[in-house]
Amino acid sequence: MVLVIHRRSTAALFLATACAVLDSPDAIALQGEGGEAEEEQFEEVDPYTKGDRELERRLGYERLGFFPWAAGQTTADVCEMMGGVEILWVETANFRIGSSLKTYDLSGDKREKALLKKELARLKKRLGKLKAPRRELDPWLRLHLYAQRMEELYAHFLERFGLSAADFPEGAPYLGYREKFLVLICERKSSFGRYTRIYHGSDQSWSFRTGFTDGAMFTGLSSEALSETSFKLDSALYCQLVSDMVLNFNDAYRVNYFNSPIWWKYGLAHWYSRRIDPRWTSSAGVPSGRNWREEDAEWRPRVGNLVKNDFFISTEKLFACSDYEDLNTRDHMVAWSRIEFLLEREEADLKGFLDAINRRKPEGDEAAVTAKLVERQRAALEQCFGLSSAELDEQWASYVRKQYRK
Repeated sequence: MVLVIHRRSTAALFLATACAVLDSPDAIALQGEGGEAEEEQFEEVDPYTKGDRELERRLGYERLGFFPWAAGQTTADVCEMMGGVEILWVETANFRIGSSLKTYDLSGDKREKALLKKELARLKKRLGKLKAPRRELDPWLRLHLYAQRMEELYAHFLERFGLSAADFPEGAPYLGYREKFLVLICERKSSFGRYTRIYHGSDQSWSFRTGFTDGAMFTGLSSEALSETSFKLDSALYCQLVSDMVLNFNDAYRVNYFNSPIWWKYGLAHWYSRRIDPRWTSSAGVPSGRNWREEDAEWRPRVGNLVKNDFFISTEKLFACSDYEDLNTRDHMVAWSRIEFLLEREEADLKGFLDAINRRKPEGDEAAVTAKLVERQRAALEQCFGLSSAELDEQWASYVRKQYRK
């Protein structure tokens, strides 16, 4: 089997170890491994569960520490391959998660503070007791938070689309995959870059997604690399991971070989990440090399202006987009807003829509394949939402005029 990497408009075939695909968004490939500060030493025993198996079960953990990872490798193998970097590991009901995140100094950001207050309250209910941190999040607490975040995200995705493990083949309960979703959150970009080079033959040290046809879906990212693009807060890291995970949920769905429609999966990823904090919307067609700006988050008024001036991409054109580079920032905003409108539509068959659009590509030349994919989405829209493409354009525009006025 062959690993296939899609990086913008370039495809490369290499690393004959697994069949996988990466959608590489408008990310910055950050290089360099020098100049690292002395690494923080993590506590050997989790100070929150203290090795108490009952507390671990309350958190939904199957294992902490050593367990199988991917392609016959274990978590110990990954640590050794990455040069002995300290990584905390946890296996939950649906995820295997590794984190080398260091202690995070709380910034006093009001939105992040409010988000953490609610998250820590939910974590405290499961642990029985938890003293809310005032100044910092230590590495173990960050691991617990990200484990909770991933399980909550997955549960919401399943509930929102009316899904359960019973909807997938026996032995493949994870949206059609046999193995749990893999998540690796690295502090250093050099460590993450080392992992992607050795495991996946990629030079990415920012964010990476891939999937194995006979195994699991992988999502990884580097906090340090994100910080260099102005995504410095933990809430920004959280939003980026949520965006990547929702992309992988769609590309994993019934093992469709990463053929989920571009407008749909990116629009839905934006919808999920912006529900957490709209300031940190990534992979949205921002020109390469430009850092995040505060005005980049103001999507509602910008979409309102696009509708007011009748300057937006049509549904039919969105259906025809096949690659990330086919969408500019305006198109990403429109895709996000269209999905917001569709998800609020009463009596919509969301599960049926996922089933209809997240399928492998039909055969034929490029023009024939595009025509078939457009027709597939057109039929799904009619059947599951009761709308034609023109009706979606019209009713969505009316929705924007009413909802985005403030």
